[in-house]
Amino acid sequence: MSRSSTRSSAGHKTSSIPRPKGATRGRDDSRFGDFTRPIPRDKQLVRGRGKRGVIALAATVITAALVAALFVLPVKAYLRQQDDIDDKRAELASLQEANARLAEEVARLRTPAGIEEAAREEIGYVKRGEIRLTVLPAPEAPVTMPDGWPYDAVAAIVTVRSGGTVNP
Repeated sequence: MSRSSTRSSAGHKTSSIPRPKGATRGRDDSRFGDFTRPIPRDKQLVRGRGKRGVIALAATVITAALVAALFVLPVKAYLRQQDDIDDKRAELASLQEANARLAEEVARLRTPAGIEEAAREEIGYVKRGEIRLTVLPAPEAPVTMPDGWPYDAVAAIVTVRSGGTVNP
């Protein structure tokens, strides 16, 4: 070992640079001796307890904003994106189901029986010797009854049964 290295009181090497004599006097042997000693008043950056409180509050607000910007907002965006993905997957499933139904219908319509059925339904195609009859549903007749005692009750019953509302 060289003579220029110094040893601490425990006997282990701390530096290869020799310290001047008396350099360790007045200091703690602990590692944080300089940090725990109060700062002299003339070397303080901010004087006054109120100003320190404002600076501490500002530092807390800035730290909270950074935490929100780095952690909270991205997590919320991630969760929102997961909901959007779930919605899009459900929409995709319904579209794939509709495409499957349409593909089945196209396959059915490519057969001679399917072509004939579509022609009969869409354009009213009939074979030779067949007679086409069109039957329309009967129109709903309006309920008109004279005013008076028995007819008002019957008109209210008819209105209720047809899904309407009755004004008393």
